[in-house]
Formats: sequence, C-alpha cells, structure tokens
Amino acid sequence: MMSCAEAECYAIRRVNPFLGVLQIIKTPDGRAISSNGLTWEIQVLAPAPAAWGSLNQANAQTASLRYGLWSSETGLVPWPLSVKRDDIELDRQCDRLIACVQSKLNSLPFNLQDSRELWLLDAERQQPLALLASLRPSETAHRPEPRYWSGCLGQNGLASQARFPESKALDEQVKKRAGFNINQRWYVYENTDDVYRDDTGNYLPAEAFPQLLLRQDWADAGEQGRATNYLQWIAAALLTLQHLDDDVRKELESQLGTQAASIEHHWRLYPRIFDQNKLNACRIQAQLLELNK
Repeated sequence: MMSCAEAECYAIRRVNPFLGVLQIIKTPDGRAISSNGLTWEIQVLAPAPAAWGSLNQANAQTASLRYGLWSSETGLVPWPLSVKRDDIELDRQCDRLIACVQSKLNSLPFNLQDSRELWLLDAERQQPLALLASLRPSETAHRPEPRYWSGCLGQNGLASQARFPESKALDEQVKKRAGFNINQRWYVYENTDDVYRDDTGNYLPAEAFPQLLLRQDWADAGEQGRATNYLQWIAAALLTLQHLDDDVRKELESQLGTQAASIEHHWRLYPRIFDQNKLNACRIQAQLLELNK
C-alpha cells in the first residue's frame, strides 16, 4: 500500500476565467481536491458499472466517484447517493485519503504543474493576449479547445469571486483585439531557462507572457482602465499564482480591499505574503461585510 509520504501532490490553475488554484492529492485510493486548502472533495476509485449487456463485464474499469466533502472543522459530509454506503472497502479508501490530506495540510500550497498553456494571440502582433487553458505536460487537451476568453463565471459570479461589473465589455474588448481570424497556440513553460516553447520548437522569453494572464497594455484609455480594474478586482485570486515578481505581488496585496469578500477563499494558498497586516485588515473587512448582509 502506498504511504501518504509517497502520494502525488500538485496544484493546477483554474483558468478562463481565472479563479485561483486547485490543490490535488492523488493516491491509488483516489484523489482529494481543494480550491481553498480548507474544504476537500474526496473522490474514491471504484469499479465503474458496466452498461446492460456489456461484453466487457469481466474486465471492469475504474472511475473516480465523488464520495463526500471533508474539512478539519466539520469532518466528512457524504455526497447523497454518490456511492454504495455499505461498501466497507470504499469507506477504508476514503479514510486513507483523509489521513493523507491531514498529513499534507502544512505543505500547502503544492507546486503548480500545469506548465502547458494555450494562449489566445492578439491579431496585430501575434503575441500572447490571454490564457485560455492550462494542462500538466502529460495530460491530453480537451476537445474542442476553447477559442474565446472570459473574465467571469456565472450571472453573478461565485461565492469566491463576485462577477466583475464590466465583465461583458471586457470580454468584448479581448475578443476585438484577438481579431476575426482567431489564433491560439500551445506553449510549454521551461522553468530552467525561463522561456516558453511552442509545438513547432520556437521559443519566446517569459517576459512576452502576461504574469497576470491577461495583457495590461491597451491603446485605448477606456480599455486600459477596464483591464486594470479587472485585475484589481481579482487580486485575491491572482495572489495564488506562484511565479509573480515581488513588485507585482506587493502591488496586488495593496489592492486586496477592492473585492475583500473573496480573500477568505484564497489566502491559505498564497505562496508568500509581504504585508500580513494588510491581509488581516482585509479579512476583517470581509467578515464585517458578511455580517452586514
């Protein structure tokens, strides 16, 4: 049996729109996933039910089944009707996964591994404009690949990130800059040389790629202001990125009050904090806003 010390632990970004990072712990029993380092979705590996009349019933396949949500505060809350509740082996798998989570909490955040990136290019210069998708190098891209960039998810956003007020206009300005004939390109970030390599073997320096996953240089003043306001709006999520320059990180910390409500979801996964007092003050602000709802 694999020990918790040998579990595969890594992080991936939630992009298009950017919503922070996912922490993943993977073992032969299944995997545990968290977007905030606090609540974990437990998924156990179990035989997938064969279709009626299947000729492959003797060769059962396995699938990840949602077992429940776990946190150190509330314990395990099972998903209703997710798996057979009387399966003792699945219960044991769940217990082992939770034990691994508990042993890894002090190691958060895990290293980001989604270094294969799909970028939307601007029409004029064919330079990276916005990040559309990211994968671990060993993973296969989903089909169809995304063609358009979006700054927000849902009509009102999420509990962890409210919808940016000018979201629709921002989506349109990115679409306009990408042009009618949309171009996108896969790159792999090579950390040892701080460069990106595309699938044809060409290289671009890391500085050609926006650190905050969306270009910040816009010719139109209104578009420039909108893009700047958006990045300030999602500052709490952007601080989960692990390769930010120190000056960029400090600037994002100074903007945490713009949308303080999302800080509580993300702060446990910050790889570095320069101004702890600022973070604490914004967390208190968010708590007061929640009480006054």
